[in-house]
Amino acid sequence: MLFRRIPAMLGLAGLLVLPATAAQAAASESDAAFLKAAHQVNLAEIAAGRIAWTKTTDPTVKELAATFLRDHIRMDADLYLTARELRVFLPADPTEEQQALAHRYEVAGTDTFDEYYITTQLAGHRAALRLASDEAANGSDESVKALAAKAVPVIRHHAEQLRDAAVAAGLAGYLGGGGRPS
Repeated sequence: MLFRRIPAMLGLAGLLVLPATAAQAAASESDAAFLKAAHQVNLAEIAAGRIAWTKTTDPTVKELAATFLRDHIRMDADLYLTARELRVFLPADPTEEQQALAHRYEVAGTDTFDEYYITTQLAGHRAALRLASDEAANGSDESVKALAAKAVPVIRHHAEQLRDAAVAAGLAGYLGGGGRPS
């Protein structure tokens, strides 16, 4: 009789612990929003890197594409694990705006692709750097803050590589704001 009660008592004890565990594993709205946005950035960067890898003939752009592909795949794998741990559902696709940019990459002419890729990637990496830096400084969940802090130097390095590529390609006018020169 006693042996029949032990599993039932353990089950009840588990139920008492469950709400505390679930509450600890839930992300704040801002942390969840960061995870979703950063995931979509990674998806967009992976798609853009694949397009650039196949479309460009410039070895610098090809190297950038390979680096971005590798790094964003790695960052997204880490992000996925954190989101899963915190029970954050991640979107399956980049945003509509990011998808539209990927489409513009696909239809860009070979004579304009490299310039377009470098300048839009520079603007995108600046935005991603702001997003990750803000989360690293102001996030509420330590695992999400650590994830963002780990991404900041990678994204910063990408932005530096893009600045160097812009200068080498004679696109220094784009360096001020990440858009077309005035």
